[in-house]
Amino acid sequence: MIPTPLAEARMSRRNLLLGGLGLGASAMLGTAACSNEGRGVAAVSAAQNASVLPKYIPYTGVKIDIKGTRGVPDTMLRYPASPKKAASGQPGDGEDVSVFTMTNSPVPPALEKNEYWQELNSRLGFALSVALTPSGDYNDRFQTTVAGDRLPDIFSFFPGSVPGLPSLLQERATDLTDLLAGDAVEKYPFLANIPTESWQNCLYNGKVMAVPVPRGPAQSGVFYARQDWFASEGIDPQVKSVDEFHALCQELTGGNTWALGRVPLGFLRQMYEIPNGWSDDGGTLTSANLHEAQEEALEAARKLVAAGLVHPDGVTAQQPQRKTWLVNGTIRFLDDTFSAWPDFSNYPLGEGFELAVVPPPLAAGGGTAGIHLGAPVQNVTSISAKSADRVEALLDVINYLAAPFGTEEHLFKTYGIEGVHYELDGTDPVPTEKGRTEVQLGLKYVVEGPWVNFQAGDPDVAQAEHDAQTAVVPTAVKNPVQGLFSETDSRKGGQIGERLGSVEADILAGRKPVSAWKPAVAAWRKGGGDTIRTEYEAALADRKKAQG
Repeated sequence: MIPTPLAEARMSRRNLLLGGLGLGASAMLGTAACSNEGRGVAAVSAAQNASVLPKYIPYTGVKIDIKGTRGVPDTMLRYPASPKKAASGQPGDGEDVSVFTMTNSPVPPALEKNEYWQELNSRLGFALSVALTPSGDYNDRFQTTVAGDRLPDIFSFFPGSVPGLPSLLQERATDLTDLLAGDAVEKYPFLANIPTESWQNCLYNGKVMAVPVPRGPAQSGVFYARQDWFASEGIDPQVKSVDEFHALCQELTGGNTWALGRVPLGFLRQMYEIPNGWSDDGGTLTSANLHEAQEEALEAARKLVAAGLVHPDGVTAQQPQRKTWLVNGTIRFLDDTFSAWPDFSNYPLGEGFELAVVPPPLAAGGGTAGIHLGAPVQNVTSISAKSADRVEALLDVINYLAAPFGTEEHLFKTYGIEGVHYELDGTDPVPTEKGRTEVQLGLKYVVEGPWVNFQAGDPDVAQAEHDAQTAVVPTAVKNPVQGLFSETDSRKGGQIGERLGSVEADILAGRKPVSAWKPAVAAWRKGGGDTIRTEYEAALADRKKAQG
């Protein structure tokens, strides 16, 4: 599985590399990617939650090229010419602001050597200090920061990975309900522009305790093919069954070329219609671990490894290396997320490079299975309880940083200074080398507006991404516990998932038979999986009651 950072912190390296996209050995093992309604120590009333959601007021100041529908995000083929300012004046109260957040990029130059950061502070009218930690290490650093009582004014976190989160937020974060619930959010128009589904992940103990970083379906795992190569060879990558997929992978492998960059276990599980984390039958949840087709999917995956159809270094390689393999023709398929598509522009692409998304066919043939819909948020951000006396000013800063795509504020936040951090290709901002380093302050993990499909200088990529999403997102399979909280899952889910993931890895490598799966699942259930299910069922019942 290519995890979103939400899931990434819950996964072992082994799970990450062998899990494929889709369920994987942690998200599949009873882990809700992002959580909110606290149970156990901090029980939540979902009915209360429904009444405090901020009102959704879409921003209309930028004309959208292709309006998204049925869960598909908006798409922009070109960046708007001469973006207009959307905010009035400088945000905040003029006092300095401290931020603690994550990054998936190299740490940028320090303030004194960073022209972007200096200009940002000038625009804000105060000094913004940002403490960055790589996302893979963030959960540990977050816990250490909490234990040391060192949370700054504004802090981000991955909700599903924080034990006892509702209680922690009640003690360490500021209640934002009065400022954001219902019509109150109108004072913060860029936050009002964030869709309601994302706010579901910010409600704890019946209160708005955080602000979301929305991603829509962009974090959904998909299976990429090098469409330009397949077209040149006259081969159709759109397979119709699991047997056809295996046969095609055999055809594509030989010499120094392999079909796959790693085991696409999530793609195979989708073929077998294994649920996205959990299935819901009238309020009764069943873990995907228990699905009858799990052993068939594992066997199909094991055969790919045994036949040598997966790159031999695929287990130890990092995803950027696998992307390089796809770009240079070493592999033909790679699983990743929709949000990864634009990132390929950072690689040395040959003439005509083109990607396509391969929808999962039903394993036995006769149709197409649904992809697994990713979490609608990347992470969430709260304001420290110690900064409660400045909460309105700090929310104003967060609102400013959530400026919608196509505004002058968004252009600067995302791309920096023209001629320094980006050059214009028509109206599109194309980052310079300096822009690729200095701009990486992690602000997109503090808050963002709604996800928009866009590729600077290449409208065909944005169009292709829109077309692919239109084909698979409306029928994507949701995780029914998305946005719910399980105390046991937050405390033990990673540990018991690690154990089950180890068995999964051993099966794929041929060290254990596929029959080892069922007893491993039984141990997972006994170790906490059944308790996790019970807690999610109670939270799900509350949510359904609130929805009428």
